[in-house]
Amino acid sequence: MTQLVDQQAARGTTPLPMVVGPTRMAPSVRQRLSAPAPPLTDAGFISEFGDCLARLGEVVGSDTAELLVTPGSGTIGMEAIAASLLRPGAPVLVASTGVWADRWREICLRQQVPVHAPRFAVGCPPELELLEELLSRTQFQAVLVTQVDSSSGVRADIAEIAAIATQYDALSLVDGVSALGAEHVEVDEWGVDVYLAGPSKALGASAGLAIYALSDRAVSRLRDRSWGMGTFALDLAPWLPVMAATRRGEFGYYQSPASNLVLALSEALRLVLVEGRDVRVARHEALRDTLYAGLAALGIGLFVPDEAARANGVTVCRVPPGVDEAALLREIAAEGVVLQAGTLPAVGGSTFRIGHMGNVTETDIATTLRAIEAGLAACR
Repeated sequence: MTQLVDQQAARGTTPLPMVVGPTRMAPSVRQRLSAPAPPLTDAGFISEFGDCLARLGEVVGSDTAELLVTPGSGTIGMEAIAASLLRPGAPVLVASTGVWADRWREICLRQQVPVHAPRFAVGCPPELELLEELLSRTQFQAVLVTQVDSSSGVRADIAEIAAIATQYDALSLVDGVSALGAEHVEVDEWGVDVYLAGPSKALGASAGLAIYALSDRAVSRLRDRSWGMGTFALDLAPWLPVMAATRRGEFGYYQSPASNLVLALSEALRLVLVEGRDVRVARHEALRDTLYAGLAALGIGLFVPDEAARANGVTVCRVPPGVDEAALLREIAAEGVVLQAGTLPAVGGSTFRIGHMGNVTETDIATTLRAIEAGLAACR
């Protein structure tokens, strides 16, 4: 597929990346990213960083959360949360809906945190009744869940899961990397304790940063932590005074985030707010529904059976019988559209993924459907 993309570039045509990430950036975001990076001590940069944090609070739906923007990635963010907030030896409950929730499990085990990870039906969201039953029987220190698992396309009901966790005095730790910017997110209203996000998916900025929103409970846990940390760089506690200084317009230091990445994120968040959070989610829903209708017309089945559990920004499709997944993706790429293979081990080789998050348009959806139609014709 890389060779096909290179051939298109040589012909002067740019392939359309309908992928989960990184997604396309708006011109103003690219401009901020490509500008010379200002020093971290620059007064203008510190002011813009403060604006970035304020915008982030609006985008995640919080007036009260402690907001952190640090160097990192989604996986680094997950590990930082586990290392900083989970007490070794005390169990956690992982509500797994795919590869990324399974990563929660592996990270916790490496932190010497026992994990209970019930298996739900493949392609289905966590069963709320089962989670509540498990929490009623065992004192878990936290419930870990992925809002949108990009390997399965499953969307979890974070409002309900956070409420159940709070009822049983467990922290709710949410991976929202593939959700923020395409899904409804209300950190305060839902009572989420930690919400993790990343810039390079539905927000349409550049990878390289980890984004956190922490509740008062989570901040208290950080400050009152009674166990020793086995890592320095992944400790979230030292970021609290740094972000407080930034909000005051002062320089604070723990580690060095790339300043141009922060500026690009700030601009991407500004664009989200200009569009309007609800309008943006509605746009993603409308594009998703248009895609679904086109896929149905082509005889392409959807992997997630429950309509309410289907994500707004990523769709996992079933490869039609008799069609080879790799060959289909090659033919689609030859038509100028880049899709991604399925990554869920339970259905390896029989699914492919379409990313339709961030700066995606109706024209992109139509182009994608035409490429899939041509790819299917070439494979049959």
